[in-house]
Amino acid sequence: MFSEDEDKVVSLGFTSVNEGLEEGVSQALNILTEIGTGYLSEGKEQEAEKTIISIKEIGKAAAVQGMEEAAISAIRSLERLLQCSTQQNMQSITVRVLLSFGAIGKIAAEQQMEMVARLAASVLGKSGNTAALLNQERETIAVAIGLGEIGKAVARMEFPDNSENAAICISCLGDIGKLTAQKSLEEAAVGVKLMLQEMAAAAMQENLQDTVRKIASSIEDIRKNAEEENMENAILQAASALQTIMSNTENKYLNDTSIAAKLALESFNELNIINGEANIKKIEAIREMMRTLWIDSK
Repeated sequence: MFSEDEDKVVSLGFTSVNEGLEEGVSQALNILTEIGTGYLSEGKEQEAEKTIISIKEIGKAAAVQGMEEAAISAIRSLERLLQCSTQQNMQSITVRVLLSFGAIGKIAAEQQMEMVARLAASVLGKSGNTAALLNQERETIAVAIGLGEIGKAVARMEFPDNSENAAICISCLGDIGKLTAQKSLEEAAVGVKLMLQEMAAAAMQENLQDTVRKIASSIEDIRKNAEEENMENAILQAASALQTIMSNTENKYLNDTSIAAKLALESFNELNIINGEANIKKIEAIREMMRTLWIDSK
């Protein structure tokens, strides 16, 4: 439960958002950050989680209102809490914070707040690389979800071609995907490709040929690393994603992209990929786990 003082601070944050008062939002976020770090230092995970949710919701509300500075302040507050949670080795809190970056970044992208979405994606990209290097699979999956959600929102923007954020999300996911394969984090590798596939689907709906082509190339790069580690499920998911991209781009006459996906798929012909029920069930289980994580974090 929030103390009465905390409740007042949260109320100040939302009231300031509603009234467009950047300074009031910043003040509330600073206080909540101090409260949250205190909880984490004391090992009070439940209390810290509630504080993180409040910061996330204030950040989302600020993004909806187009309050760039306030939304950035929320991301910076969450960064401090992320640092503290990782130091305290609190996995559930770390995952919660990482998903919060995605939630704020997604809304920022929908509101065409380029700087906020870019900051959220950049923080996630850096965090994902660190998590993968440390073999932190669940944290890496949370990063992939956040980047994918931001990327999908960017693809659906009114003028997505004018945004650099899709390329940033693809690049970050690609780098993280290659690391997960190298570190034999198969669930995370599959998760990255699932998010890239969802990004591709959103981009194809908007006929964003260059974006889809970059995604296909990124999936193929991850596949190569997965092949070296004999990660059967990850290889199968890559093949499935590329097949989906090729089929859909052919239907939409995105010829260059379809050719790129087809060429990547041809490299699978020499591999002995078992497209069995167990593999498919495993991939679907990962997809469902990611969906649940995201829904629970919203």
